[in-house]
Amino acid sequence: MPIHRIKRPQSLTETVLNDIREAIIQGTIELGSQLSELRLSESLGVSKTPVREALQELRRSGLVQIAPKSGTVVFLPDEKELTDIFDLRLLLELGSAERLFERRFEETLAKMTSVVGQMQAAVAAKDYRAYRQLDSDFHKAIVAGSDNAMIVEAYAPLSLKIDALRNRGLEVVSVIERSLAFHEKLLDLLRRQESAAFRDALALHIANSRRDYTAWLEKFSPAQQERRGERLDRGA
Repeated sequence: MPIHRIKRPQSLTETVLNDIREAIIQGTIELGSQLSELRLSESLGVSKTPVREALQELRRSGLVQIAPKSGTVVFLPDEKELTDIFDLRLLLELGSAERLFERRFEETLAKMTSVVGQMQAAVAAKDYRAYRQLDSDFHKAIVAGSDNAMIVEAYAPLSLKIDALRNRGLEVVSVIERSLAFHEKLLDLLRRQESAAFRDALALHIANSRRDYTAWLEKFSPAQQERRGERLDRGA
């Protein structure tokens, strides 16, 4: 008889971690927000210990910052950090794109064909939350195509920040439609095995994303506006 591996139940800390991380990424908890262990533990119905452990893990992934005086704050990139995020994204995704044509081309093509089909269906159904998750899946497929575990590992914490930005920046329908058109173009270049053109288009797509997220941070983020106001008050 076949024996199936028993799934290990999540620990309480893992459950709390997933809940807080998802709230940050989806926007229930805003970027730049102050987090209280007490309020989170009361909201989640758990003690402060699993909350404290979850926040430490979120600190390691870069989604929160913990300082002795200011406490725990959700990350909110300034211009320098946003530049760093997209510089690293460019390095990892373009490096992966260069390798996937020789390592996992067929597997990546099949995955991205499926994802783009689902993206088209999500836009048609106006399910933009699903679209944003599929956008993330598309880029993770590029990285997985590198067939390099260390690149995939390096991309994982970065992708959390990108997802948090994506779920806030990809809200305007025209931006989502433009994003879909670009992903369709990337898939077409991949299918035709035009590796150089694929990398060029990917670089342009990432540059456009950086521009869109920069505009969102300046225009729509209350925490960003408050931070800017504090700097102005100090004469910075």
